[in-house]
Amino acid sequence: MVSANEALERLRRGNEDFLTARRCEPNTSLERVAELYERGQSPFAVVLTCSDSRVVPEHLFMAGLGDLFTIRVAGNVVGASELASAVYACDHLHVKLLLVLGHTRCGAVQAALEGGAKGAVAAITERISQAVGDERDPYEASVLNVRASMRALAENADLAALAQREGLAIKGAIYHTHSGRVEFLA
Repeated sequence: MVSANEALERLRRGNEDFLTARRCEPNTSLERVAELYERGQSPFAVVLTCSDSRVVPEHLFMAGLGDLFTIRVAGNVVGASELASAVYACDHLHVKLLLVLGHTRCGAVQAALEGGAKGAVAAITERISQAVGDERDPYEASVLNVRASMRALAENADLAALAQREGLAIKGAIYHTHSGRVEFLA
């Protein structure tokens, strides 16, 4: 098992490799596929992130098959399915780091800032609107949205118990779509 601090450091180093274009070959071999099939998965981190096609945690952190348990939903909001997926990964797979990864120029955040959306998308923009309140700066709104998702996860009894008992850490970050840098929030 990898501790939360070790997992966070691996993500930081992976993003530095991504930014400096040093060659990193994440294990995506057929041998790795077979190993994961035979032994099961043991990811070192859970990443709850936006569905935006520019935000691919496996690339941003130079991770291979089986390294990350990725949960993707527009606007990186926490609903019942996202929460259940996070609890599953942290409890059953014994992952110690749960990272909420937002990003700049998020369409869901922008839609919330512009007054929301109609139909099914409103379920996402309403959550984001509640998270950002009166904030109108898109970057600050993205940060507030990440922090709201972190709170929603931390308030879950199962995850709170894992934090207390097993050292689960819930962290946040923003991916800067213009530069490739991941900014880890304090």
